[in-house]
Amino acid sequence: MRSKIGLIMGVCGGAAGIAAAIIFGIIPLIRHSAPLELENSTMDTSGVYIIIVSRKADDVYTQAIAISKEIHPGADKLVFSPTNLKDVKAKLKKLQPRYALLFMTPEEIDVNFAWKWLKMASEIDNDPFVDFCYGFITGRNAEAATAFMKRIKAAASGKLKLAGKMIDNLGPNTQAQPSAFYQNRGSFMIPVFSERFSLETISHGRQGFTKERLSSMDGAGIIHWGGHGYPDRVVDSLNGPFVQKLKLSPCIAFNGACYTGVTSTWFNMRAGKLKEEKVDASKSFCLGVLTNNVIAYFASLHPDHGIPVYQEMEYMATYGASLGEIIKHTYDGVVLGNGGALPYFETLVDGMILNWSPKEIMLKGTASRVLFGDPAYVPVKAFSNPPFDVKIRIKEEELEIVTTLVNPILKSYYTDTYQSDMSKTRQFNDRALLVFGLPDGWDIIKKISISDVTVEGKSIKHRLIGYAVESDGRKSYLHIQIDLPSSGYMQSQFRQKGAMIRLIAK
Repeated sequence: MRSKIGLIMGVCGGAAGIAAAIIFGIIPLIRHSAPLELENSTMDTSGVYIIIVSRKADDVYTQAIAISKEIHPGADKLVFSPTNLKDVKAKLKKLQPRYALLFMTPEEIDVNFAWKWLKMASEIDNDPFVDFCYGFITGRNAEAATAFMKRIKAAASGKLKLAGKMIDNLGPNTQAQPSAFYQNRGSFMIPVFSERFSLETISHGRQGFTKERLSSMDGAGIIHWGGHGYPDRVVDSLNGPFVQKLKLSPCIAFNGACYTGVTSTWFNMRAGKLKEEKVDASKSFCLGVLTNNVIAYFASLHPDHGIPVYQEMEYMATYGASLGEIIKHTYDGVVLGNGGALPYFETLVDGMILNWSPKEIMLKGTASRVLFGDPAYVPVKAFSNPPFDVKIRIKEEELEIVTTLVNPILKSYYTDTYQSDMSKTRQFNDRALLVFGLPDGWDIIKKISISDVTVEGKSIKHRLIGYAVESDGRKSYLHIQIDLPSSGYMQSQFRQKGAMIRLIAK
């Protein structure tokens, strides 16, 4: 089990390490420019919105809850017990919401609850996908939660605007000199953001992020943190108290480091044996972020790895999705990576010995990613093309589906974070993750056949990983994952414009 844990923790910072190794030594320190503001952000007002409040949160976060009602005046409020989801599940089935905002105190949120809620949220109908988008509101105290909601309200009303600047902080690189600090224009990991944002990358040595670097992320509307993580820190980088001192502009923050969404209880994976621990509220990285100038924060409650967070960001770039749709896309990817069904989530307890495979660790860790923020908030319109163009033809009792890769600037979207058997270098398979609406009357698909996958007219190896149909009101969507050979880290023959997949669905 030690080797498995080593694998997932290595992957947690793997993307940062590879990217940093490529760019180290050629990155000049730059001065910050003043980026343009983004167009006004919006709230998605389609569908039913509900506010769900734990009994403890109802007593503590009175003012914050009132602000959420001001933002969503028609929303119903449900009070629930986090230890008993049966009643709230019945109410959700009746209300059929599109969005839900959960108020919970820090000690009520842990990976066990996140998994139980995820499972429950997928059981509102009969398909395996989460049936509504949701986000969490919490805070170190009532004042912090209130301030968080005030920022969200100001952003939703247009009084507070995101800057058109994105900073990709890769975190520490052990190959660099300990005191090294590099900042450059552009990004190896998330180049699609250059189509709309001014874009900068930070990488540093293990002692390189000093208090003199607090201004290095000034002016960013989108921020990503990478590296190895624990509840109180990104290792050899920022910690919970330090992150509060960053001079952040109003921003959406994404974190790919393990455990950096933990607000209280967590389960330390030591050689496969769990140890239940608690992070002090004053040291929690997550609670520290939420006291700063963020509008939303994406992070993990368990061991994570560094690619799904970039997939979330690329999804935002290509679909202009709400925050809830962005995190739902992560959960949908877990379903497909697991063959078309949610994984089984054990209840973790102190002393438990885990015998998970590396794939299980990665799937369940990704399923522990959560959104802190309002799920209906839409920070930016789509500014890049979607990954695939899909054409469907009805032919008697089957559908002929032709998908064409149209956006080769994307990187993580074409990466299977759970499997590496088709990679020459064992650095993850490539994938085609397809989601598209089905014609009326085609809400049941019993079989998917891959006719061919071609690049420049030549067939390449492929494997169907999983598929499932999602019902969303009157519309049905087909989700499919197909894996393909990779030749290196985010490199493959498939990653070029015009690569084509032909499918038959019955």
